[in-house]
Amino acid sequence: MKIPGTFTSSQKNGATMLEPTIIIAANNQRRRTRMARALAEKGCSVKTTGSAASLMESLLHGDLSVVVLGDGLEEGLSVASLIPLLKICSPHSTIILATDDVSPTEERTVRQQGIFYRINRPVCPTGWDELQLAVECACNKVMLESTPACSHSNQSRV
Repeated sequence: MKIPGTFTSSQKNGATMLEPTIIIAANNQRRRTRMARALAEKGCSVKTTGSAASLMESLLHGDLSVVVLGDGLEEGLSVASLIPLLKICSPHSTIILATDDVSPTEERTVRQQGIFYRINRPVCPTGWDELQLAVECACNKVMLESTPACSHSNQSRV
């Protein structure tokens, strides 16, 4: 399921900023669709995929992304082994891990690999609110990091 739009721009403090695309990657289509709807309700630009190859292709061709990584994509491919590949494809993308299928050892490993946030798979209103808040914070982080720092001009004084 694709919800139209990949990048939108917004005005903040006089500067135009690109808003990141949210990519939901999970094996279970029903969960992907539910997550996409929950985030689209908040006005987010969302893409979904059930394939690691498709996810990596999206990251290679896009600039700003927030990845919500759910249950394993392909059989035999662990989330812990996928995160370093995603970071190579798009080092500035932010990854939110939304799954129950991570052992404590794997969780420690993925945190060391640079995920932004980890939540259990949302199943209740509080879980959906947490997902929406985590995505909003990740989008703000990506936009902030993509905004050029203000440079002070060294003008000579007469």
